[in-house]
Amino acid sequence: MLTSTSQGVAQPTPVSSSLPAKILGCYYTAFATGGYRISDIPSEFNVIYLFHAKPNGDTVNGSWNNVGDGSFKFEHYSEVPAADIQACRSRGQKVILTVGGAQAGFNFNTRQKSQNFVASFQDMYNRLGGLDGCDFNNFEANIGSSPAEMVWISQQLKALYGPDFAITAPPQPNSAEDRAMLKAMADAGVLNWAGPQYYDWSGFNAPGFITNRTNDWVGDLGADKVILGLAANYGNGPSLQDCIREWDAVRIAHPNIRGMFCWSAQLNLQGGNVWGSTMKGML
Repeated sequence: MLTSTSQGVAQPTPVSSSLPAKILGCYYTAFATGGYRISDIPSEFNVIYLFHAKPNGDTVNGSWNNVGDGSFKFEHYSEVPAADIQACRSRGQKVILTVGGAQAGFNFNTRQKSQNFVASFQDMYNRLGGLDGCDFNNFEANIGSSPAEMVWISQQLKALYGPDFAITAPPQPNSAEDRAMLKAMADAGVLNWAGPQYYDWSGFNAPGFITNRTNDWVGDLGADKVILGLAANYGNGPSLQDCIREWDAVRIAHPNIRGMFCWSAQLNLQGGNVWGSTMKGML
């Protein structure tokens, strides 16, 4: 919710409490709401990723990759009003803004670009009424990454919003570059968790693939900093039975695994929240 000062000016609501020990998350696509409000996301989900902010610049051949000065913009304030975000937060759901995505990556390779990003994030945070974290999806599709600057940005955000402000990322599971960058962030003490995305490639659905790749990520980051990026009612991702099989195996191998998320909130709702209710019971 938005709080008021003695002068009656609305102020963003700060990060409220510690992050969940076990996570069931979902990505809510602001650019394609499907007729669902973010506040329609069922209570089974304790983390909501608001997807997405993108580089603040003119597209090049239809892409926002590495355009602009490092600042980012969120274009869907009317579709996702601050009041709806704060309604989710007031009932205990953490709302994390995703920055970047497909054709919206950015390599923060100078301090000035990093400073511009932090300033733009503050503006988005304020306009949305307060948030619980930043989900870095800016290194999609091998556009490059600068671990030292990612650590610096994360440190600035935690300094602004407190130690419980979540720093997360949904890396490509098979990317050595992504693994190296996120290990650097974890080693620096700024990464709360990473959720490798096991969808949009049929090979992820093979029995044991997710489990075996998760072993690598746990080896890098520790089980408490890894969640599984799965899919709900999505034709280009693991089925519900695939998700159950792999989650069971991962949980046995790594009892401290942090949790999972699904792509996407809208697809889960279209499927009657079967994925959400099923996986919540297994968390």
